[in-house]
Amino acid sequence: DDPSPRLSAQAQVAEDILDKYRNAIKRTSPSDGAMATYGSAEVLGDGESAHDSPRDETLQNISADDLPDSASQAAHPQDSAFSYRDAKKKLRLALCSADSVAFPVLTHSTRNGLPDHTDPEDNEIVCFLKVQIAEAINLQDKNLMAQLQETMRCVCRFDNRTCRKLLASIAEDYRKRAPYIAYLTRCRQGLQTTQAHLERLLQRVLRDKEVANRYFTTVCVRLLLESKEKKIREFIQDFQKLTAADDKTAQVEDFLQFLYGAMAQDVIWQNASEEQLQDAQLAIERSVMNRIFKLAFYPNQDGDILRDQVLHEHIQRLSKVVTANHRALQIPEVYLREAPWPSAQSEIRTISAYKTPRDKVQCILRMCSTIMNLLSLANEDSVPGADDFVPVLVFVLIKANPPCLLSTVQYISSFYASCLSGEESYWWMQFTAAVEFIKTIDDRK
Repeated sequence: DDPSPRLSAQAQVAEDILDKYRNAIKRTSPSDGAMATYGSAEVLGDGESAHDSPRDETLQNISADDLPDSASQAAHPQDSAFSYRDAKKKLRLALCSADSVAFPVLTHSTRNGLPDHTDPEDNEIVCFLKVQIAEAINLQDKNLMAQLQETMRCVCRFDNRTCRKLLASIAEDYRKRAPYIAYLTRCRQGLQTTQAHLERLLQRVLRDKEVANRYFTTVCVRLLLESKEKKIREFIQDFQKLTAADDKTAQVEDFLQFLYGAMAQDVIWQNASEEQLQDAQLAIERSVMNRIFKLAFYPNQDGDILRDQVLHEHIQRLSKVVTANHRALQIPEVYLREAPWPSAQSEIRTISAYKTPRDKVQCILRMCSTIMNLLSLANEDSVPGADDFVPVLVFVLIKANPPCLLSTVQYISSFYASCLSGEESYWWMQFTAAVEFIKTIDDRK
């Protein structure tokens, strides 16, 4: 068998395959730009017509943006209307994200004798887009750069008359959308109002939940204390026998720790959360201090009562002669418009309703916070300092004249001084300083 005919047949097949690829490359490679000729009808094949040629398929795959304007118009007779709508859409997006402050200065000449490199054939839209592109390049905003460059490419196809028509069309669309924008604004306002109402309702529900949880905790604490009633009576009897303030404080702390330990071992409190345990400890403290309040608040009994009465009468006389602009107080004039600070007076008047030293300190803290808020409202340009706060605090204490002021200071100092820290400690120091200053004011002058 001679292999020569077999090799020549394979070579012929390979040559035919290569000819097909060569013809395909010639048909898809135009020789004269977008409007290239493709030879005679023999190249198309026996059964193909001119409308079914690969040339038409190639032109259909080429977009109008890839062709020159003349070729685009030849390929798509309706390209002008499409380009107008496309440019309008892209220009609207560009104007939404552009800095409109730079537009009024574009029509003025360049200052300081610097040369003007703008193209006189560019219209105002193109100039504006160039400024925005420069800013986007400076900010390295790649997305905005691409959007503005595409918009400018579409707008550059139109003359000044078409650009003015384009702007007028956008303005007209904006005017037509004005009622809808107003409707959206009203809907937004309504939604915000509803959201604020729902948030307020949520706050009320959370507050009711907090009150209910605390009441439930108080009931459980009451059951615990009823089981420890014998221990509580023994504690009260031992407390009455003590005379030194340090011994009384130590005994109260030891007994509270005993009750906290008994609560931790109780079955009811085994699965309680940390917040519930803290509320329970506070309820235990209030119950115990309420049982020994008179013994702890008036350790010297009649002597303490008479001392408080003397100071109360002294402050009562001061209240008749001391005003907000009294020379002994030296309240800054900028804060006198808020005098006599009635909300702060209302806070400190309720201090006698609390039995535990912790609650009394919280009452003082609320009064001080109220005064600071009122001073901040009177002068928003500066933060009130201690020199601004203490004179106002003295005036509020004189006008409110809370009962048993000296015994309150002694009670808190004996049973809560070791627990003071941070903000509580600061306001407590200011409060005691104000009380000491009131004692030095002469009511006869």
